[in-house]
Amino acid sequence: MKPVVKKLAGYIRYGVAGSVIVAAWGLGLTGVSNASGTYSAGKATTAEAAMYREECGACHVAYPAGLLPTASWSTIMATLDDHFGENAEMSAESAAMITAYLTDNAGKPGRGMLKRIKGDAPLRITELPYFVRKHDEIPERMVSGNEDVGSFSNCNACHQRAESGDFDEDSVRIPGYGHWDD
Repeated sequence: MKPVVKKLAGYIRYGVAGSVIVAAWGLGLTGVSNASGTYSAGKATTAEAAMYREECGACHVAYPAGLLPTASWSTIMATLDDHFGENAEMSAESAAMITAYLTDNAGKPGRGMLKRIKGDAPLRITELPYFVRKHDEIPERMVSGNEDVGSFSNCNACHQRAESGDFDEDSVRIPGYGHWDD
């Protein structure tokens, strides 16, 4: 093969490989898109999503469905009479709509924040290995010792765009401490 043709074939090969990698990343096939901190499920506009934001968001941030797998959401919705120590029961119709939304938009084990889940599906986002790793350097006094935060489950206290599913670490502002940079 002539050197010019060989060089051109190399460019084409790298171009195709690069295109495949970019397409896989864009489709979320690499697990990188959700690990970056943005979960678009928080922006869903269906009637079920609106019901979820209304019912669940009345007490806490309406966590994006992609943060937990289907099994976790199914268990949480089946035990609303003891929802982390509170009674969060609602009408059967509302529960069915919210369960459908959460399970249809749940995260996929092995991808994003759910990449390293082993064994039973966790019921708390704060128990995910990814979550623990991303928050392990934050001193306890900045969270549970901080009356403006209270606990790690109060995402929107530090992640200003948590309601829209954006947990990007560059936008973290811990009340009373300012921008967090690990």
